[in-house]
Amino acid sequence: MDEVKTDMLVIGSGAAGLAASVYAAESNQQILVIDKGAIGRSGSTVGAIQIASLGSWSHPEDSLEAYREDISDSGRGLSSPVLTDILVQDISDRIEDLLQWGLKLDKNVHNDILVAATSGHTLPRSISSKKGKTGLAILQVLTKKARKRNNIQRWSDVITLELVKANERVAGAVVLDLKKNKPYLIRCKAVILATGGIGQLYPITSNPAQSTGDGFALSLAAGASLVDMEQIQFYPVSLINPPSLSGLCLSFYHSAKLYNRNGERFMKKYEPETMENTTRDKLAIAIASEVEGGLGTPNGGVWVDAAENIEEVKRQFHHEYQLCLDRGLDFERHQAEAGPAAHFIMGGVLIDRNAASTMPGLYVVGESAGGLHGGNRLGNNALSECVVFGARAGMSAAREITQMSSITADVPLQTNKADKLIAVISNSGQGSERSYTCKKAVSELMGKYVGVVRSTEGLLQAKKELYAIEEKLAHVKIMSSPNFYSKEIVDYVEALHMVTTAHAVVEAALTRKESRGAHYNKDFPAQLTEAEHTIVKIENGKMTVQEEGEI
Repeated sequence: MDEVKTDMLVIGSGAAGLAASVYAAESNQQILVIDKGAIGRSGSTVGAIQIASLGSWSHPEDSLEAYREDISDSGRGLSSPVLTDILVQDISDRIEDLLQWGLKLDKNVHNDILVAATSGHTLPRSISSKKGKTGLAILQVLTKKARKRNNIQRWSDVITLELVKANERVAGAVVLDLKKNKPYLIRCKAVILATGGIGQLYPITSNPAQSTGDGFALSLAAGASLVDMEQIQFYPVSLINPPSLSGLCLSFYHSAKLYNRNGERFMKKYEPETMENTTRDKLAIAIASEVEGGLGTPNGGVWVDAAENIEEVKRQFHHEYQLCLDRGLDFERHQAEAGPAAHFIMGGVLIDRNAASTMPGLYVVGESAGGLHGGNRLGNNALSECVVFGARAGMSAAREITQMSSITADVPLQTNKADKLIAVISNSGQGSERSYTCKKAVSELMGKYVGVVRSTEGLLQAKKELYAIEEKLAHVKIMSSPNFYSKEIVDYVEALHMVTTAHAVVEAALTRKESRGAHYNKDFPAQLTEAEHTIVKIENGKMTVQEEGEI
């Protein structure tokens, strides 16, 4: 196995990974950024519409305390106070950095920065760029900044098989170059992991194809802890029809009206004061309850009617409105079918104020990290988290490795897990199971048993079926040639990550004997008085879950 040496390895190149790279580069350390897709063009950041922030544009009544309270209230008692404080304190500075580097914010007819209201925020604090293509705009700014740094190297189309350790510290990774299916050992002083979320573990998702939960499985295997993995946000109003728009999140649902199949504006039953303008967890549970009660639309959703506020929709969400119009869906004249889609995981790798995990040498940022959002993420806080904690991780990791004399020399060239993966890939003619079939089986069982509305019986069945899929993966057959890019090889590695991550979600969900935030178990519909976190670890080769009061 050939070796690559660098001071810092960044896995993932969305807003979080690129922010970490750019801020770390100020230390003049050598940084290598890898991505299983295209650097700066893959992951969930590309589709992000707005970013929540404080700044000169803020509402006169807004403040650090108001923003902090909104995050805390939304998190249902599970949001880390430390991480919350850092987000609200740092976001203004990070936005100012982006503006200095070339980001241009959308403005209204009076040439003032456009500030939009978002469900869950008590005051308007969402800003945008490129007429609602904010994630793309931030990626372009960060990519341009990274390209100017000679100490940042980029490597696309490379998937991580395993994080490797030396002296109880993460000190590198075994990766596979997907263009030629050649394994490499990357030696480094620290790893920043920014691999995104888990949307592809579900049949309907707003997430891109890369969101297969890789980072959670990699971190667990390396010895890091995961927190509140049962807390998965289903974007409540995601299009079901037409198929070309399936999974598209409608950001303007707070300005629309939702109806069940009987034409009843059903939110009167669930949130009579705020109606549709409520937090995502409450709205998703309400919609799922209507569908489960036989009041769903023909395709298993509800009707969305935005006609009454269509001018506001056109003005504030121009990109979404135009995209739908181009695909034949005119919200000015038609209702649309929509329902919950797997969107974001609030849980993730447990981190401290500088995004360091519980395993030395491993930092985790973006959606791969847990603890900030608790039981429900406020709209548009995803990009905020990426730039704030990406910057924190980059600067903190750079300070740490500056004190290290050399790259650890005793990282094993090969590890048992990576060896097994490479052996299966190399002996592609063996076995009888197909990787893609296993991936599809994971998403189907998660959608059936671990969706918006859960039950203990369903979770136990999910656990049973995951073990069966795990057994099938031990007998996988890869048909494609191992000498060039193979979708079957990607499917195999991703399927392994998906199964491990799904196990963590199911075990955490079984442990939480209440309904809190995005986790709703109809066998335990009440929320307990005290909020406790679920902590998933792998100890002595076995996945375990504990409950802890503070993180």
